[in-house]
Amino acid sequence: MRTRTTTALIAAGLLATLTACGSEPEPAAKAAEPAPATSSAFLRPTSDQEQTLITALAAIDPGLTVKEERAVSRSVAVCDDIRTGKDDATVVKNAAYRYDGGNASVDETKGAKIVQAIKDAYCTT
Repeated sequence: MRTRTTTALIAAGLLATLTACGSEPEPAAKAAEPAPATSSAFLRPTSDQEQTLITALAAIDPGLTVKEERAVSRSVAVCDDIRTGKDDATVVKNAAYRYDGGNASVDETKGAKIVQAIKDAYCTT
């Protein structure tokens, strides 16, 4: 009987120890850090900036602006790439991909001109 009591006490002690270890307070979670200032939150051009952009894109290739709203919405995605810190080569490659097709054929040379037009019209870092 003594063995059973001893075993029960040891088991109860182990259980209490394990429970106590598991009940330690969790370290306080870090406060969420604010998004970096370079986040664009999909910056859109004002109407004046939009007209400047459309004019610049048409000068690169008139086919880029056949559908003006599409040209502007694509510029927003390019601007987002710029403002979130993607490297220049990636920004140009993505711009060429986004604007290629439809009424315009866009390679990386035109892509670089498009990126510059977007920066000049409204997209600053």
